[in-house]
Amino acid sequence: MTHQHQVPGEASGPGAVAVGSNHGIISTGDAATIDNRTLHLPAEAVRAPAEVPAPPGLNNLPAPRSAVFVGRDEDLARLDAAMDGGGAPTVVHGLGGMGKSTLALHYAHRHLGRCNPVWWVPAETPDGITLALADLAAHLDPYANLTATTSAEAAAWATGWLQSHEGWLLVLDNAEAPDDVAPVIGPLTTGQHLITSRRATGWHHLARPLALRTLDPDASADLLMRIIGEPGEPDDGPDDGSDDAPALAELAAELGHLPLALTQAAAYIQHTAITPASYLARLRRYPARMFAASATDNHERTIARVWQLTLQAIAARDPLAVDILRTFAWLGPDDVPRDLAEALHDDPIAIDEALALLHAYSMITLTPRTFTVHRLVQAVARTPDPADPHRAEETIGTARRRAVSLLVAALPGDPLFNVAGWPRWRELLPHIEALATRVAPEQDDEHTDAIWRQTSAFLQSEVRLDRAVALAERSVAACERLRGPDDLFTLASRSILGSAYRSAGDVVKAVPLLIRNRDDCERVFGAAHEETLVARGNLAYLYGVTGNLDLATELHSRNLVDCERLLGPDDPHTLSSRSNLASAYREAGDLGRAVPLHEQSAAGYERVFGPDHPETLTARSNLAFAYQLAGDLGRAIPLHEHVLTTRERVLGPAHPHTDLARELLTNARAGTPR
Repeated sequence: MTHQHQVPGEASGPGAVAVGSNHGIISTGDAATIDNRTLHLPAEAVRAPAEVPAPPGLNNLPAPRSAVFVGRDEDLARLDAAMDGGGAPTVVHGLGGMGKSTLALHYAHRHLGRCNPVWWVPAETPDGITLALADLAAHLDPYANLTATTSAEAAAWATGWLQSHEGWLLVLDNAEAPDDVAPVIGPLTTGQHLITSRRATGWHHLARPLALRTLDPDASADLLMRIIGEPGEPDDGPDDGSDDAPALAELAAELGHLPLALTQAAAYIQHTAITPASYLARLRRYPARMFAASATDNHERTIARVWQLTLQAIAARDPLAVDILRTFAWLGPDDVPRDLAEALHDDPIAIDEALALLHAYSMITLTPRTFTVHRLVQAVARTPDPADPHRAEETIGTARRRAVSLLVAALPGDPLFNVAGWPRWRELLPHIEALATRVAPEQDDEHTDAIWRQTSAFLQSEVRLDRAVALAERSVAACERLRGPDDLFTLASRSILGSAYRSAGDVVKAVPLLIRNRDDCERVFGAAHEETLVARGNLAYLYGVTGNLDLATELHSRNLVDCERLLGPDDPHTLSSRSNLASAYREAGDLGRAVPLHEQSAAGYERVFGPDHPETLTARSNLAFAYQLAGDLGRAIPLHEHVLTTRERVLGPAHPHTDLARELLTNARAGTPR
């Protein structure tokens, strides 16, 4: 049947249309009019979706962005197992730049022979999903597409086709939210769906989650080498024995083994013909520019750009979440205590929701007690960039100061004697160490100084002396710059530094520093001040270590008298003075004085701190050693055994003090005096 053109506004019959008043695509059942042009369709052209077969090998898969694809064999196997399991779709989720789309694309290409059609759906927005399905309808049946008046109708036709056929694969890439894809995949049970998304949560009712992690170190270095290659041979990188291998491994670690960052770095290295070590130096000196640098025309595919878009989405929903991310960019990446974040806001529910949002967008990994931030996310979040509204220099400076304040407030008191606080110290220590590397010494203030000083004291109790020295040196430098040479905190920091030098065996530095500190304390505070007593006791102990036992005994005796008079018999400084004097007598061979003082010291520590306190155990160990030197092995060996057993339980079997107790017991049993 052929329709003739009619007078505008008139219809010729039940199958006709009024041409002058219609625009677009108009269906009459056997012909269509498009922009006032009539197309004649064969009678068999317009068919129900179930009657339309898919053309062989139908797919719209883009080519992989790079021919290099390494380190994902295990992930592909996991994805194969999840997809072959039947039932719900699979959603591959992870941080932006993790390689989710690349993994899905390689999976889809591998299944071209098994599935038909294989259709790639950009799923960032509902409109994007609709357009991709309308495009599928056009490829399945162009006539059906012609008779649809909107993209939504064409997409509905495609959905009908998928409902009535089996063996197809839809890849919905970069889905923003589960609700965006639910209307599409909810009714479809005859084929397979694979979803990629930054969203880690909210999929439980719709899809099986499959978390994608960073590459392992070997795969990261391999990826870099394969892309960098040699001139003219981009896929033929240097072998593991090349001079670049250590620099590549260091660069991969600096980039947190994140595929997009590795690819971005390798492309830049190849494009500019610099060495991996040079790239790493530029990255550390000019982080903002290198995070944004692209060796291709696709500037959207850089770490800075990918995460800027993510932060915009997060900030639009909850600005507090972005504040949290910027703040904790200054601490360690792993096992950040949640209670630190809870201290940021009076409303714990607001913190819960902000952390959950960051977790949903894969910017953090959340557990009931801690959370983890990828180290490269941290690096970007704490790097000022005038092109990024979320990374203004003032905003990042505020976040740094906030992180410092959180740590100061979280520090347990009295790192030397408050054993109950030691687990908290160990929990915070990685974050203190990270802060020390990320805050420049010239940025130190009274708060960071307090952190370095107290942490050095704790590290000395842990016998981690290199770091104890480094942090004490930094504290002294900050105090002298901020407070002057005679301030109480400056002198306290010097005292801690002198003790750290002494414990580390550096008497060349320890002796003049502790002498100066004793003299300065007496000059500034007088002979009876607590800080003077500490300074004098530290110097006396050093004299004992260096063999100057007469001076050590004289200073310890004077200190003990002053401490008992000014501080009382049970003050920690008094207990320490008594113990130190006993040790000086013991080292001088005066066991008649040493043993009773060691007995008093052990009893005093147990009375004040309890039987399992590390200082009590040290006092008992000293007493056992004094018994041993006096030839009283009947009392020495059981006491050594008790100290070893208790230290194994309290400090752990590998602690240096436990090792010392084990050595002392062995010597006592062998009858060795030392």
